[in-house]
Amino acid sequence: MKNVHLDLDFAPKRRKVSLPALGVLATAILLFILTVLQAAFKVAENARQSGLIANANSAISRSTAPVKPARLSASETARIKFVRQTSSTLATPWADLLLVLESAPSNVALLQLDPSASKRSLSLTAEAAGPAEMLNYLQTLQSDKRLSNVVLVSHQVQLQAPGTPWRFKVRANWGETP
Repeated sequence: MKNVHLDLDFAPKRRKVSLPALGVLATAILLFILTVLQAAFKVAENARQSGLIANANSAISRSTAPVKPARLSASETARIKFVRQTSSTLATPWADLLLVLESAPSNVALLQLDPSASKRSLSLTAEAAGPAEMLNYLQTLQSDKRLSNVVLVSHQVQLQAPGTPWRFKVRANWGETP
């Protein structure tokens, strides 16, 4: 038998690193370091600009004091009040209110109408031939959706007038009361 040499080394063989592989590794490490440095410079630049913006904003907020409203004279206050009352009066739904009053029975005479645009209410004085006509007129006004809180305020028989009519006063609101 021949002597056979057995190599029983269980350790892996060491690989040789080639020179081009080392060059690629060095380039990758260099690029990584450059990228990290560039990112650090960008973060520092952003922080510097944020500080400048914060300083500018605080300087602006310190330099602009809140503006106090000017004091109005008595005549200007009265003029503003007049304009508000006028616009409220112009915003009154006159067409609807007149249609409501005209839709009532014709045997009732409307004598006086006192609207209050600021209270969104109206008071009216009317005459009817008798109590049935007066109550019918009141019921007609109460059933109309454009009016609310329709109330008979007072009534009296006019003994001196021919036919002894019933004079009565009604108060009602329109829209939402303020």
